[in-house]
Amino acid sequence: MQAAPLDNPRYYLANFDTLIDWVCQCHADLLTEAERATVDAITRLPDASRALLVRLLMRKGDHFERSQLHYPEIGAIEAACQPLITPLADSATPDGLCRHNADLSLDEMLALVTLPRLRAAFAELPRSTPKRRMHDAISELLGDVTPRPLPAWLNDPAADTLSVGLGELSRRLSLMFFGNLRQNLSDFVLSELGLLRCETVALSPASRAFTHRWEVDRYLALEQLREDWQQASERLDRTANAELERHWQRIVAALDATASAAANELHSEPSATHQLTDAHATGGRAIDDRANAWLAQRRDRLRFSLARDAERQGWHQAAARQYACLEDSAYAPRAMPRRVRALELSGDISAAHALASERLARAEITLDEQLALERALPRLCRGLGLPAPRRARAPTTPQIALTVPDLATSAADGIHGVERAAAHALATPEAPVFYVENGLIPALFTLLCWEVLFAPLPGAFFHAFHTGPADLYRPDFVSRRQAAFEACFARLKDESYRTVIRERHQQKQGIQAPFVHWELLSEELLNHALDCIPPAHLEACFRHLLANPREHRAGLPDLIQFFPEHSSDRYRLIEVKAPTDRLQDNQRQWLALFARHAIPALECRVEWLSATEASADECSRHKAPPAS
Repeated sequence: MQAAPLDNPRYYLANFDTLIDWVCQCHADLLTEAERATVDAITRLPDASRALLVRLLMRKGDHFERSQLHYPEIGAIEAACQPLITPLADSATPDGLCRHNADLSLDEMLALVTLPRLRAAFAELPRSTPKRRMHDAISELLGDVTPRPLPAWLNDPAADTLSVGLGELSRRLSLMFFGNLRQNLSDFVLSELGLLRCETVALSPASRAFTHRWEVDRYLALEQLREDWQQASERLDRTANAELERHWQRIVAALDATASAAANELHSEPSATHQLTDAHATGGRAIDDRANAWLAQRRDRLRFSLARDAERQGWHQAAARQYACLEDSAYAPRAMPRRVRALELSGDISAAHALASERLARAEITLDEQLALERALPRLCRGLGLPAPRRARAPTTPQIALTVPDLATSAADGIHGVERAAAHALATPEAPVFYVENGLIPALFTLLCWEVLFAPLPGAFFHAFHTGPADLYRPDFVSRRQAAFEACFARLKDESYRTVIRERHQQKQGIQAPFVHWELLSEELLNHALDCIPPAHLEACFRHLLANPREHRAGLPDLIQFFPEHSSDRYRLIEVKAPTDRLQDNQRQWLALFARHAIPALECRVEWLSATEASADECSRHKAPPAS
């Protein structure tokens, strides 16, 4: 499976054919008879008509003026249109793959027509009427704004349209190919241009993204809810808070309905009238736990996002209820501290205190959750007049103070940002400093474990345009690969890891992979890291990353300084903080890990040196504090 060469004028059609062929080969059983008839009709179209259809699918919206369609490689648009508007009996699009002069709503018409044409068509309106006011102005002028064809809106028989009639089917086909709705046919083009280089993974029909049709239905239903809420959030601001809250409640109710439907599908036959199932649903068969868990995680992610938005709007009790729904999910460690905070802000401090205390008493609490709740508990105790709990003293991180020219002065010298200003001040020829932030330790992990990350496990890879395993942030990501990861970590003990990482750095250069930013990972930085960082330190960091890849991929110190000539203490990690900055939770976790494993790290507190105070002599006094 590969992208069509761009010297083919109809490269996009060849790419679309690849997508259709893959879906028909691997997902035909997930299509209804009507949908299969539609796909068959598409494959039988003349090449020019198929090319025009794909061109329209790649454009924004569903409605297009035929006079505005110009594609030299297609030729006569009128001739290419005719097969597209021919009715198709027994298909998912009985009126044809496209519709000629379909009824358009007022909003659809406004999205299609330019302001000058609107002014010509509705000459009775003041010429100063802006486009954003046209909806209200035309509604008031006409009174009746029921949908109608474009010629009727504009009173212009020549203004005919072509509308794509595939509806949800085009999204369904794309979803079954890519396994997500983020990617589309443009990824083929990026691949051919060399802008998207992906690792080759062996694919087979067993690699398909979905096993049951109900999974596709559920995915699309959840995505529609997300889009509905996003559109409502953009359309309604705080001045319409009550209306926005009602819309939020409707979205939550629909989300709850999908959860109930999932539970019902585990125990009953699908209903013909059920909004999320159809004749190709499970039919009472056992549902694959992995696929079910995957969709449950997508639902939980949407619920978490809705709860966060409720917090931002000040609906704290509603937010707390949604966070409570996530108690047994993979989002629980993130949801629990926010639930406690929402209860506190709603005025129910007693419930917040009880919840935080009970959670902190559990043995299986994650470090992320523990830090957040320990920070909240003293505040809750004060609110209830209770003595503050005694907290274990956190490991201390050594600090240094560093005075550097202010940002404006540094920028004038080509040094941008407080981190690079600190790196410039600390570096010496014998002790180079690199600005790496989250780009070194995670990248070394990926290079060491490359074969594990790109193993063709079920549910991990669906197509040729992936940038990493699809299950990277799912709860069972590590457990499905535990033995393989341990084999990789064994290389850290037999010293073969250096050879493996260097070879992968050469062989895989430029290929998209999790946690790797090739432009940052220079050969000089790589060699220093492999020569100076002990393997035991790497293993401790790698295991921390794997404990929670989504959260722990960030929070690493900004800088790394190497001391290649030293016999010990050959490197140190440096977290840079401007005068007003403070440590974030994920940074505290990494620093605590460093303290537990004696990994050299320090916090560098920067103070500004104004332009009038800066001088070469003063700056030189702040060069490279000693490694110890």
